[in-house]
Amino acid sequence: MNSEVKVPINNKYKDTLFRKLFGENKENALSLFNAVNDTSYTTADELEFTTLESVVFMKAHNDVSFIFDSSMSLYEHQSTYNPNMPLRGLLYFAQLYHKWLPSTEELFAPKLIEIPAPRYIVFYNGNSSKMPEDITELKLSSAFIGESDPGKFEWTATMVNIRADKKRDILEKCQILKEYSIFVEEVIINRQAMSKEDAIIKAVDDCIKKNVLKDFLTSQRKEVLMPLAEFDETKYIEIIKKQTFDEGRMNVVLSLVQKDKLSIEDAAETLGLDVEKIKELMLQNNGSVSSV
Repeated sequence: MNSEVKVPINNKYKDTLFRKLFGENKENALSLFNAVNDTSYTTADELEFTTLESVVFMKAHNDVSFIFDSSMSLYEHQSTYNPNMPLRGLLYFAQLYHKWLPSTEELFAPKLIEIPAPRYIVFYNGNSSKMPEDITELKLSSAFIGESDPGKFEWTATMVNIRADKKRDILEKCQILKEYSIFVEEVIINRQAMSKEDAIIKAVDDCIKKNVLKDFLTSQRKEVLMPLAEFDETKYIEIIKKQTFDEGRMNVVLSLVQKDKLSIEDAAETLGLDVEKIKELMLQNNGSVSSV
């Protein structure tokens, strides 16, 4: 296996776009809120972003969260189907509410503390065969090992399929979400014949010509394409330290592909590599690629 360590380009372009479009623009966030809740609010100034920049115990950040209409909305973006989203959402909301509280001492007072109602939506634009329905609800109780009374200790994550591979109601309700999904679909189609970097560059150029996210892509082109392209010494050192772990992870993924428990496409998405690179690695490790 090639031991050369490279600092990657922007393999999380979908997340970058989603957070910038809906986590930094109140009008866009409100438009998405209206689409999800079938409302028609126009008072974007009343929306307050509460997005967590970092969640220490999870070593991650949530995509977009905000308070509006007496509720706290958390919007996550997912490219892979993940049944653990209810648990992730529960942990995120615990941090969001903790941040929202004026002081933790109030929890011990006899007066009831009123909190914004939670609204947790996961927007999915991965392989549609993993989620054929437009909307599905995942429940935390599905992960319980022991028995519990129905309806108690529940937490849900509403997953909404936003792939632009077919007409979907949610995309017709929010134009900016529709254009975002069209851009992602352009990249997915392009990747069938080219590298991820070339696929993203071509999608940016084509969408600008088609007036899809034109203003945003024109002004944010560099960040969309390669926010990680510049050498980062600290990141490089971290990658060196994790090299052994990453190689072990790659071996596990390739083993799952060889045993037909994971598709070539899902392996590529998991490892952040091109499909052709996965095929090459399979051949190097005497694996089969006949299932591709």
